Amino acid sequence: MKKIGKEKSKKSLLILLILSLIFSCISCNNDEEKDGAGYSFTYTLHGNPQNLDPQLATDKSSLMIIKNMFSGLMRYDNEGNLAGNVAVSYDISDDGLKYSFVLRDDCHWYSEDGTEGIVTAHDFVYAFKRIYNPVTQSPYKEKFSFIKNARSIIDGVTDYSQLGVYAINNTELVFELDRPCTEFLYLLTTAPAMPCNKQFFEGTKARYGLDDESVISNGAFYMTQWSYDPYGNDNLIYMKRNYDNTAYDRIYPYMITFVIERDKNEVVENFESEYSDCIVTENRMKKSSFGGYKTQKYQVGSVGIIFNESCGISDNIKKSMAVNLDRAMLQEIVTDNFEVAYGIVPESVNYSDENFTKRDFSDIFETESSDYMISESDIDELYSLYPDGLKILVKNEYDDGLMTQVITHWQDDPGIYIGIDYADSDSYYERLDSGDYIMALVEITSDDNSPYYFLKNVVDTISVTNKETLYTMLDSAFSSSEAGYSDIYNEVESDIISDVSYIPVFYKNNFLTYKNDVKDIIFDAFAQHIDFRYAKYFD
Repeated sequence: MKKIGKEKSKKSLLILLILSLIFSCISCNNDEEKDGAGYSFTYTLHGNPQNLDPQLATDKSSLMIIKNMFSGLMRYDNEGNLAGNVAVSYDISDDGLKYSFVLRDDCHWYSEDGTEGIVTAHDFVYAFKRIYNPVTQSPYKEKFSFIKNARSIIDGVTDYSQLGVYAINNTELVFELDRPCTEFLYLLTTAPAMPCNKQFFEGTKARYGLDDESVISNGAFYMTQWSYDPYGNDNLIYMKRNYDNTAYDRIYPYMITFVIERDKNEVVENFESEYSDCIVTENRMKKSSFGGYKTQKYQVGSVGIIFNESCGISDNIKKSMAVNLDRAMLQEIVTDNFEVAYGIVPESVNYSDENFTKRDFSDIFETESSDYMISESDIDELYSLYPDGLKILVKNEYDDGLMTQVITHWQDDPGIYIGIDYADSDSYYERLDSGDYIMALVEITSDDNSPYYFLKNVVDTISVTNKETLYTMLDSAFSSSEAGYSDIYNEVESDIISDVSYIPVFYKNNFLTYKNDVKDIIFDAFAQHIDFRYAKYFD
């Protein structure tokens, strides 16, 4: 078991009580200011949340609010470690097919009307069965398809009520699986795994998650106001500390104001004018270069070259291109938004296997270029396929002049002339989807901080003959109950690089920038949401 804590007299008494509360609040505020608590944070969302129903929400604004409004069985602490949340302990059977959780009995549902009861195991059962209830139309059915009977429910063979999750009592919850899942504890931190209060849900009359009167919290903050006019200004969400839940796990901020902007430039302007306390961006903020701000950088994406399945370019030429990519030169000129890549999976990805060591793939790219010499006949064959010239499809915003340097070097070694076919975002994705390209520079990301989901997105994107084999390898790691399963991820990454169906060029960075006075923000760089529970402000 793993553990993760008379009339005149009445008036006088009333006056004394009020005075006592006032002095108590003043004392509390003074104490809170000393340890960074009690601050009201402001953050700007790009776009109005579409739906705050955790079993339905997919947009980033909604997921940001849900992260601060709900608590699941598991969470990531401020050190980045997986820890219990509503669950105080859990046990996994030897075959990995049964997860038994013990829940704490002091996690409170809370709304603008006050306390709405205690969170129980039944709330989690109801939430998971909602995912598979066909009426819900949840997009997360595949995500948890390893739960017992989930696959047959998806296929329409079994009723959703037979999903393998049940409550023994209010504080004991059991999941039964059809196959082991190495990512299950991580998935229990994500939005669709949040509990659902059946009584409150049914009382919203199909409005659940769509307005401020139809939401409820069991997490750090509860919603007091949600105002949005698509044609007006002053669009915002107010959330206040859930005092009922701060006794078990202290909630530091008093309040969060989420300002809602339609234009991405306005999100940046709000931060630059010091209206917002922090910001998440794809490019390093200029303001972060000045005093008073800090920036954290996260590798979240892989940018590399894919080849059209029917392009006809030989493996020998592809390998020569990969080996002769002058990464040392790129390191000298690369912008801060990118880092030169010697592998595919970014460093920020979390491996749940504590004993895992990620392989260094630089040896593959440091092979002597003479090992992959291409002949004149190779070149002649290439240009006979493309007499009008070989071109690589590049989305405008990816480049920063870097690809010009890459293809210039390829002209010298291995002697291949390649042009750049620039495209705006709409045209770029249309051509990728239709296969209208020879080669393309692509960015591969994942909303999940997991090697399985990241590499699956890579395999989904590339054209490779052993695609089904790679899927099978990934599934074996995902469904393993044996130690050392993460080594399979190394093997999959190595196979993709060696096959040269994908040539990694850069890692893509994201940035979290915040005021110097701000401390202890928990940031998920892949889902791009901030957990404000432990956030502190020292003035």
